[in-house]
Amino acid sequence: MIKILDNFIIESDKELDYFEDVVNHIIENERRIFEFFKLDKLPNKVRIMILSYEPFKEFVVSKYGEIMDYVSGDSDSKSNTIRILNIEDQIKYTTHKDASVEKIKGTALHEIVHQCHHIYHNDYRGITWFAEGLATNLSNQEYNLKSLEDCDFDKLRSDFRHYKGNYNYSYTLVNYILNNYTEEDIKKLYSNPDYLREHADLIFDEAKNWVNFQLVESNLKKHF
Repeated sequence: MIKILDNFIIESDKELDYFEDVVNHIIENERRIFEFFKLDKLPNKVRIMILSYEPFKEFVVSKYGEIMDYVSGDSDSKSNTIRILNIEDQIKYTTHKDASVEKIKGTALHEIVHQCHHIYHNDYRGITWFAEGLATNLSNQEYNLKSLEDCDFDKLRSDFRHYKGNYNYSYTLVNYILNNYTEEDIKKLYSNPDYLREHADLIFDEAKNWVNFQLVESNLKKHF
């Protein structure tokens, strides 16, 4: 199956009854993501592949040396490609036992956010938390604010892939940024990795206080 769009070539290695749903979701949301990153279009057409487990695993292992059991998508800036594990094999081989059409549509947007982010830089040393937080927020994936009291920010920065709670913490941190920083400051953060690294500790301290207030306020609303 294959669909060629202005910015993407979307394909799958087997017949999928939800293929058109994914394509339409990308069409409906690409402009919103491009506008966030101040882009009119992608500089290179991106190939999005919805794959079975073996070819998906082969690529991920060749890139990272391992495949974590929560991984269901990958964005590769060098080859302008996105790989997404199909729903059936997510359920069979990963921790995503609740994989669905809605979730795979979210994964597609998540990886597109990474492709847009790659246009500005490809230096994610110590700031993967920000890249993943940006992707989870802009793709509207189903994450909730999480207290940062138990988050070891040094470990989140240094070993994101293996740190428990990584995506929930990164979602929360970037949700704070998107709700409190100016558009100009947000652009500095996603376009200048050194600037982000310099301000990371301040962001974490601010976000910790902010999310505590948000969670308390949410609990109060439940009781009144």
